[in-house]
Amino acid sequence: MADLPTEPVWVAPNSLYPLDVMVPPATPGHQRNSVLYVGRFEPAKKVDLLVRGFAMAAAALPELRLTLVGGGSELSKLKDLVNQLGLVEKVNFAGWIDEPEALKSHYSTAIATTSTGFAGLGLTQSLGFGVPMIVARDENHSPEIELADSGGVTWFESDSAEALAESIREAWHKRENLPNTSISEFTKKRYSAEAMADGLRTALQGLPQSLPD
Repeated sequence: MADLPTEPVWVAPNSLYPLDVMVPPATPGHQRNSVLYVGRFEPAKKVDLLVRGFAMAAAALPELRLTLVGGGSELSKLKDLVNQLGLVEKVNFAGWIDEPEALKSHYSTAIATTSTGFAGLGLTQSLGFGVPMIVARDENHSPEIELADSGGVTWFESDSAEALAESIREAWHKRENLPNTSISEFTKKRYSAEAMADGLRTALQGLPQSLPD
């Protein structure tokens, strides 16, 4: 843009699902009891910090559970940490799940999702399914972090298990407001497959593009 300041620009957002898939599970908030993580188990994602923060929050919330969807090089380390902290009965390692309907079953029980490292495309998934995300403040987040404008992001102090635990406890006490259809609609307008296709189509045709406010 700096090199060609007078040239038009089009936006094609990095999207996961079409609109008909981005439907929040209807499970009411009082039936939800889990913190959810979906992604890679790698050092940059700091999933061990999530386990420690969850342990602190669960000490005061005996019904609280943690679901870890994904896999990676730190899987064994995380399982050892869960065992050391006495959380085996409270933490579910669900493995890799790619199918949206299977993922929705976990989103249907979630009070919040988490990004203890950098946040990226998973934010569009969580907010699209009407579940807010707890995000570490000072990380090198991907462009999708602009979805914080939806009101669906709660920030916590990076690398602080205590701050994360406090945000989890706050999410628990706000779970009656779930699913959050407003953050889902906000995300659909910006990050659906249709929005991505529209950006590509208008760019290829050289047409004006209409963007959400």
